[in-house]
Amino acid sequence: MTGGAPTPAPSPRHGEPLTNDEPLTNGEPLTNDEPLTNDEPLTNDGPADDDFGRRPSRGRLRHRALLYASDEEFREIALAYLADGAAAGDVLVAILPEARRRLLFAAPGDAAEGLGEIEILDASDWYGGPTRTIASFHERGRTGWWGRGRLRVLTEPPWEGRSPLEIVEWQRHESLLNVAFAATPTLLTCAYDIRAVSGDVLAGAARTHPAFTDAAGEWPSPSYTDPAAFYAECNRSPLGPPPLAAEHRRFCTGQLPDVRRFLSGRAERHGLPPDRRLPFLLAANEVATAVIRNGGGRGDLWVWATADELVCELADPAARVEDRFLGHIPPRLDRPTEAAMWAVRCLCHIVEIRSDARSGTRIRLHVRLDAPDAPVTQG
Repeated sequence: MTGGAPTPAPSPRHGEPLTNDEPLTNGEPLTNDEPLTNDEPLTNDGPADDDFGRRPSRGRLRHRALLYASDEEFREIALAYLADGAAAGDVLVAILPEARRRLLFAAPGDAAEGLGEIEILDASDWYGGPTRTIASFHERGRTGWWGRGRLRVLTEPPWEGRSPLEIVEWQRHESLLNVAFAATPTLLTCAYDIRAVSGDVLAGAARTHPAFTDAAGEWPSPSYTDPAAFYAECNRSPLGPPPLAAEHRRFCTGQLPDVRRFLSGRAERHGLPPDRRLPFLLAANEVATAVIRNGGGRGDLWVWATADELVCELADPAARVEDRFLGHIPPRLDRPTEAAMWAVRCLCHIVEIRSDARSGTRIRLHVRLDAPDAPVTQG
């Protein structure tokens, strides 16, 4: 694992190439020293009032974890949750793995038929990469969901088969939802099958969801952690050095075409499918451009492959970036520096950033070799 937050136990309720040196943006430094939201708080300070006997709030995110121990329990709670949304006139969306979709919606003549219109999405497609998932959520919400009323989402993120790094980044994703969508009319319930997910994942759920929910109601998570603090913990462990087999190249002003040719050749050699080479090269070019323009005109890169990823690390020994959710949150049009890193993250599977005054900045790009990595760059 290259980074991660400490994970106390949850507290359950009772019991492509380019031909010039131009970047994707205007060459602003990769920093984000402006507030990330438009006068909105950076954290979600807990569940809305309605499940505590007070007037409901429909204009703010409520993000809850549903821990269940059987198919019957999941079905009962999920159907009641969706039925309550239908009765309230909410926009209903279910983002679930195939087994859970069959459980709720496959049988004719059952309770799900009375729920009205529900948009049903495949969780394996939706959860392609952490930043692309936030991008998809933002685009769908902005263009279709939020304009129709309060959004009520039932989802079950896939955890099986995730690498340690992926676990950390998807937990970071869950925490960032509390920032990205804090001021949206969204009720988001994330289901966790305690029979299948690990203790670390369950502990992460307690720290990234402000509340738990079950058939009886909703209660605050005592372990919930402010997203800024959780984000910093995820970055606390330093990146390990590139492997000895990694190919190293130094670059400087005027050498971006050489960098792109070099990376294009290595992507082909390592088996990166042709449709994923352009996104990889665009992301690496954007970071290399920022290194040249903002870091003294020179930098280093390494490239290597693992069993399922192509990895490229770019290092700027002269500059330090302030990584406060940099590139994770849908950018505002007046903040091109955030848009640059947002594009890089959307073009890759995972992007890791480490920066300090002594070592400078290292940005590590991960692109999958064995699964679709179609970019989403909605603004």
